[in-house]
Amino acid sequence: MKKKMLSFVSLGLVCTTFFLSCVTKNPDEEEQLNTVLEVPEKIISNYDAATLFQNDHITRLSQIRAEKTTFEDKTIHFELETITKYIAHLEKLATTNNIPITGVNFIFGADITGKRTTFLMPSIRNASLDYQESFTIENGEFLTFKHIDQSLKLKKGSKNDQNIMLSPNGYLSYNEAVELFNNYESQYITPFAAKVTKDYYTKAVWYSFQEIKGYISYLKKKSATSNLAITGIDVFFGVYNNDPNLELKSNTQTVFLTASTQQQSIINTKGEKFKNFIKTELSLKETNDNEGESLIFNEGNASPPPVKK
Repeated sequence: MKKKMLSFVSLGLVCTTFFLSCVTKNPDEEEQLNTVLEVPEKIISNYDAATLFQNDHITRLSQIRAEKTTFEDKTIHFELETITKYIAHLEKLATTNNIPITGVNFIFGADITGKRTTFLMPSIRNASLDYQESFTIENGEFLTFKHIDQSLKLKKGSKNDQNIMLSPNGYLSYNEAVELFNNYESQYITPFAAKVTKDYYTKAVWYSFQEIKGYISYLKKKSATSNLAITGIDVFFGVYNNDPNLELKSNTQTVFLTASTQQQSIINTKGEKFKNFIKTELSLKETNDNEGESLIFNEGNASPPPVKK
């Protein structure tokens, strides 16, 4: 099956490196590059993040009688260094195996108790279906993980031998990922679809390597300059407003990321806890957050794509 992987050479290796050279002779150019590092394009305001969070509770959890889900059960925690090493591992995999990895998908899942989670998988572009398709490798076999399907089937002899799928609790085998994915379908999408008809129900959110690495670099820099001791990234489910101006994103599920320190989700360089912000400030009139203070990342590409008519 390793020969099958060689077929990706013709597609070209799409692997962008974010880290910038520290040798820059033009001061103006260096200042511009530092500005890019300072505030990634997809940083959103604290208010927008809280709105996504609240929309998820009202339009999703409450619709399927899961409105008693606690804040702690909504928090999905990853160690910052674990994700950093994971991205480096995927980039090495892309280079050594000639696989055109484009970035990572945050796949939606749920455990047997019903607690939602997400796990990371590398992606390649599926041109025919126009979406970022996840994959893994087990026993030398290249396996696509088609999260546009309603459910996936288990495979015989599945075992993690490459560390390609990352969950908050460690690396997953294909079958372990399938079980999480299918649980999410049966416990969250199916009950919601029975009440709300949509062209598609989001099951994954994609970011490029450049975007994820830029966000990691941003958090590390903010940790150092603001004395925050950021050690993790917390992931939350959210839902966009039911606004037709948002077009395909209107009333769709997403995930957003924020910083974590001492197992607490923080949303800005002041170290304000996300949980406290939701309780005390979301009800107030929207204010313009200082974008240089926000630590929240969103605006990923949702998958699957809408059904083509």
